[in-house]
Amino acid sequence: MLGAAALLTPTMAAAQDMSAASDVTRFVLDSGMLIIAGIAGLVAIAGFTLKDIGLARTQNAPQVCLRAIGGLGVCVFAFWAVGYNLLFGIEEGGFLGPFESWALMDDNPGDTGRASGAHWFFHMTLAALGAVIVSSAISERVRLWPFLFFTALWAGLIYPIGASWVWGGGYFAEEWSFRDAGGAAAVHLSAGAAALAAIIVIGPRSGRFGHGPSRPQVSTALPLSAFGALLAAAALIVVILGLLGPISSVEAAITAGVVAANGLVASAGGALAAMFLTQTVYRRTGLVSAITGIVAGVISIAADPVSPALWQAAMIGAIGGVIVTVTPPFLDRLHLDDAGFVIAGHCFCGGWGAIVAFWMTERIWLPGQLLGTAAIAGFSFLMSLLIWTALKYTIGVRSAPLETLHPPEGQNPAAANG
Repeated sequence: MLGAAALLTPTMAAAQDMSAASDVTRFVLDSGMLIIAGIAGLVAIAGFTLKDIGLARTQNAPQVCLRAIGGLGVCVFAFWAVGYNLLFGIEEGGFLGPFESWALMDDNPGDTGRASGAHWFFHMTLAALGAVIVSSAISERVRLWPFLFFTALWAGLIYPIGASWVWGGGYFAEEWSFRDAGGAAAVHLSAGAAALAAIIVIGPRSGRFGHGPSRPQVSTALPLSAFGALLAAAALIVVILGLLGPISSVEAAITAGVVAANGLVASAGGALAAMFLTQTVYRRTGLVSAITGIVAGVISIAADPVSPALWQAAMIGAIGGVIVTVTPPFLDRLHLDDAGFVIAGHCFCGGWGAIVAFWMTERIWLPGQLLGTAAIAGFSFLMSLLIWTALKYTIGVRSAPLETLHPPEGQNPAAANG
């Protein structure tokens, strides 16, 4: 089986004839790449927020924005206070890093090869990205401050511990050779599992499955959701490039090109598969399925975006598009109200991407992928379930019913929802 890595071998050999970059050039390029990837993480957050605004009822759009902005702010301080060192301070093969705050450490830049602030900035945006994914699933029925409390524990505890098992050199990376180059499990599966726990505890939106008075879907902003999904899919490809490490060599630049091509092909495969499937089953092309499919394709290829040939990337992305199309009706039957299609797009496609990574290269071991995937999903789900249950029975988590959000005549709707 020929993957991209095998196809690149002659090119890599030829690249050895080119002059190597100086230490200063490598430091600048690698630090700059982390900053660009971190900005892409913020763009992905904005894209998912736009997607949620388009899917939400009009009265709830201000709350979507508040959760995104507030969640980002909370993640900054939680990841600074404890999250970063939990992720990257873990001992080799361990389960838990130190509970210490992060500080700039650039006294010996040659030892690390990149600016410490750039590395923190990039990984902080990934923690915030996971929080926004959880917010998307429970849109239109969660109170702001309980969500921000959960976000602090997510960015400072849940996400960094799970990610440390993979990226920090923790147990599953060292003992089971678990690999997740682009965050399919560490970010997307973990956030999707946390979202599933939140949905179970908080319950469905008013009017769904006989829960409360029925209210029509007021929003007609699906084009905004489509734009947000396109923005998020493009940004996620850049995020994956940031996770692959240094880019200051010819070989790394060639690999980055392979990742960009595979990511785009997988994204297109996910969108087209969702469109063809809805056309075949429902006799019409579903816009919402296409919106979720274009993101699902990128997530599905994220665990190993380097090894697949283009046809493999297209197939993996297409299966991701099928997953996000066929899964939501089954979740509805279980009365699991996923407002942002997170369970299908992030949880299931993240798990699919992490497991299928073994198919493209012999360097990845299937038992290790299965065990690591299950461990990350299970840890995130159980911790989130405990936190949301505690919040539910203490301060409460559900927002006021939608009918109480209609302002009196003449009142500014934005003020009513702020």
